[in-house]
Amino acid sequence: MEEYVVRTTVDRRAMTALARAARKTLRRRRSRLVHTFGMAVTAVMLVLALGNWMIGDRTWLLDLALALLMLVVTASEDTVNGLVGLRQVQPGSREVTAEFTGEHYVHQTGTAVSLWQYDKVQAVCETGEYFILLLDSRHGQVYAKKGFTHGTPMAFRDFISRKTGKLIVYI
Repeated sequence: MEEYVVRTTVDRRAMTALARAARKTLRRRRSRLVHTFGMAVTAVMLVLALGNWMIGDRTWLLDLALALLMLVVTASEDTVNGLVGLRQVQPGSREVTAEFTGEHYVHQTGTAVSLWQYDKVQAVCETGEYFILLLDSRHGQVYAKKGFTHGTPMAFRDFISRKTGKLIVYI
């Protein structure tokens, strides 16, 4: 019988990976809209800065600063979303042990134990350091490849793809 056990510490890096996976899969459409809006606002602010600079108005510096701020926020969306998500993790829930068996998997923290069926997983992603199971566009679970205490990441890759019926998206 196939069984995998993974221990993971949920930290800023893990939550950023989770946010990136959600953005590139289940939230892809919304993310494009947000990025398009951000770039449009940046362009407007740059035009305003140029116009104010040309007429000698000192507010061009403020317009330029706001345009740069919008660029930074848009470019660091995953980090910002990861930090916001990390703040929502309950105290005592940052250390996770997950046990994957043939029928289901159990996600256990210091404060809760959850049993999940594989058909609830909407997308499976992989990064260089993590496997990410997305349950919907706002909820997911991240598991460190270095945290396997039973089984290997390579064997788990085939197992989770087979159990969920999903192709693994490499992020």
